Amino acid sequence: MNTGQQLHRYDDYRWLRGFNIIPSWGARIEQAWWDYHPGRFREEAALATKAHANCIRLWIEFTAWMADPDGVQTSFMDAVAALDEFGVKTMPCLFNRWHDGRYDYGGTYEANLHGDVGPMLEYVRALVEPLKDDARILIWDLCNEPQAGEFDHPQAARELHWMARVAETVRRAGARQPITIGTFNARRNIEIFAPLCDVLCCHPYGRTEDQLKEMLAGCRAIQDRHGKPMLSNETVPGCLDNAKRAECARWTIRMMEDAGYGWMGWGMREGKAISTRRDRYDANGIDNQGFHAWFTGDGQLRPGLEFLTEPPRFAAPWLIQ
Repeated sequence: MNTGQQLHRYDDYRWLRGFNIIPSWGARIEQAWWDYHPGRFREEAALATKAHANCIRLWIEFTAWMADPDGVQTSFMDAVAALDEFGVKTMPCLFNRWHDGRYDYGGTYEANLHGDVGPMLEYVRALVEPLKDDARILIWDLCNEPQAGEFDHPQAARELHWMARVAETVRRAGARQPITIGTFNARRNIEIFAPLCDVLCCHPYGRTEDQLKEMLAGCRAIQDRHGKPMLSNETVPGCLDNAKRAECARWTIRMMEDAGYGWMGWGMREGKAISTRRDRYDANGIDNQGFHAWFTGDGQLRPGLEFLTEPPRFAAPWLIQ
């Protein structure tokens, strides 16, 4: 186990700026990797630079890897290299526990936690070991939105035990980068998994400034209680209305930066996955219209988001001379 100084451990993440990627050709996480093409991925990655992104949360999943471990790992390593070519760090998201009831995009399910998780840990080792001290990796996000919401619920015990084994595997693989877990913005959800994290995480989707202010106050209280830094790798609710979405994005980004958590938008480009296409949105949005894409299918920022091309207020630490 590597006990050296951590790479990319920061007390403040207000400079964090980026997007979540399930590439636009993937209706599910698995398809994004089974149909991976280096040139197409670089086309997607290049869009992030238009908005001065410094990090991409790159979703991958055991169910994608298990079909072709060598091939998918090679593609994953190429994606990390591609992001680095554009000056962008990678935040791998290793598992997903959020599921849509109509157009699910895959991940790990409750039933999987009752079985043998050994193969999942093999997957984790395979991805982490080659990158354990690689500065291109900003942080390891073990899982998107584990669902446990109560400490005394059986689901919490199963998820916490599973996440603890994943975290132990990452650390035993020698990872020098910090660990986080992409918990959603329910206080108990963050609290349950906080002991496993080096850096806490929140997903505040405030639909009004007052609502976001209240969410951030709750996040600050948790952060102070655990004495750990916090970042946000999902924020800004979606909307079918471009103007409403742009207005919300503007004040959300300002408030997230002021809070010290930074921001990462979900669904970078309009595509095939739920909430990246106008005809299949979820309820996580303004007017309950969770259409989250930041770029259109032809690679343009959605109308009203042109302000993202302006120089950012805060620079990433590795860019400061």
